[in-house]
Amino acid sequence: MDETPEEMDQIRREAAAIDVHRYQKRFRAMKAIGFGAGGAGLVWLALIMFDSRRNPCERVRAHFCRQQGASGVDCQMYGEIRNESEQDPSPKMRQTIRGQCQTKIVRLKEEDGVVVR
Repeated sequence: MDETPEEMDQIRREAAAIDVHRYQKRFRAMKAIGFGAGGAGLVWLALIMFDSRRNPCERVRAHFCRQQGASGVDCQMYGEIRNESEQDPSPKMRQTIRGQCQTKIVRLKEEDGVVVR
């Protein structure tokens, strides 16, 4: 022991100032941030999946019914198209009809600036 009592006090003060749990706290914070981001990503994914699962013909019909009322020509026409897109016996035809409705949504957004929800 070559240290003087003053040096020993200095060493003790420095040792007392060291936070032995610093890395543990940092990793806990990183885990919390990771879980939060993962949860937000999961919610985002669920919302995207829910929205994409929705029939695009139903979305177009709802848009025109809000715009023109239930007695509007486009509302009634897209109501029939929606029924075909759900009840047609051929899966290929149902897919084609839904693709056309999706094209209508894209066209409304690009040309008219209308967002169909």
